[in-house]
Amino acid sequence: MTEPRLQERDIDESQVLEYLARYPEFFLRHALLLDRVRLPHPRKGAISLVELQLDRQRERIDQLEQEISELMGMAAQNERLFRVFAEIYVELFACHNLFDLSRLLARAFVQQLRLSAVRLWLNPRHVALREGERLFLADTLSLETLQTTRLPGMTCYQGRLSQGERQWLFGQDVLVNSVALLRVGDAGLLAFASADPSHFTPHNDTLLLEQLGRLLQLRLPELLRD
Repeated sequence: MTEPRLQERDIDESQVLEYLARYPEFFLRHALLLDRVRLPHPRKGAISLVELQLDRQRERIDQLEQEISELMGMAAQNERLFRVFAEIYVELFACHNLFDLSRLLARAFVQQLRLSAVRLWLNPRHVALREGERLFLADTLSLETLQTTRLPGMTCYQGRLSQGERQWLFGQDVLVNSVALLRVGDAGLLAFASADPSHFTPHNDTLLLEQLGRLLQLRLPELLRD
């Protein structure tokens, strides 16, 4: 088909569209046309305008049902997440030392929320620990480098890490495809690992994590004195 012919077809189609938009009662005056016009369909061969409209309505209904199901699933997931964090906030005040805290975090985030791991790393420049608790002390240079590169002026980071960063935080035996890093003041940070690459992303809300960070800043000095 030549270019002029294409242009003519486009003009004709635009005129038809304009006419039908201006006179929607056209099909009321020509009701038989609705049954006579046949349109090509990828699955049914040819269908009428009425059948096409019904198909489009069914597709829209299916889409709306899917969206409602997704919203309900998200609401249930958010409610469960909120309940777990609410329990953590309360149980934080029942912890007497770093080992109690570590067990609480592991139970909540690994057992209940199915994360791969959670690690508490404290900065030796700002925290002095007893002999048995020194496993929570981080390598100062590695910790401060990570905070500078991933948490510059921020409380929380969610996303991916390099292989070296993952291994330093979680070791070689933990499956880590996305992480959340939570700064705990000057004391250090909490690191969360997920096997799901889409679990922690920069678009996630950080409210619950930031609240946890603020509570930890209040509780850590007391835990370190006990």
